[in-house]
Amino acid sequence: MATRRKHGPAHFAALIAVAALTGCTLPRVHVLHDPLQPAEHLDLGVSYERQGEFDAALREYRKAAVGPLKGRALVYQGNVHVRHGATDEAERLYRAALRAESHNVEALNNLAWLLAQEGRRLDEAERLVRRALAQDPEPRGPYEDTLRAVLEARGAR
Repeated sequence: MATRRKHGPAHFAALIAVAALTGCTLPRVHVLHDPLQPAEHLDLGVSYERQGEFDAALREYRKAAVGPLKGRALVYQGNVHVRHGATDEAERLYRAALRAESHNVEALNNLAWLLAQEGRRLDEAERLVRRALAQDPEPRGPYEDTLRAVLEARGAR
């Protein structure tokens, strides 16, 4: 009668070592879906942005740009582009955010601010920031600052 050998942890460790030495690889695990929710990607992007890792932040913001967070994620992408002087891309993203959420106060404000900084389309900029202010955002200070910047840019023309 044959006896069955029980293999312990040492046996399995030896098998793994042999596999590694002979070029065999262990099975790979493929994740078929993203385990993170859009809100988690957004938070991760904010964390990366605060650390100055802008490419990683953009990657996470792109993953977050679905469903109800699409507008905010597009605004955050635009903000990263503004920081790097890519104002055309930032404007495109702010406008995309407004197409996704016409009431997005951050997109309204940031697009108005960008237009004021560039001294162009100031009538549109004023309309945008006034739409944002009409929604009574909290805190109001940044929106009022944008309106002042737009009005100053109009006066400088």
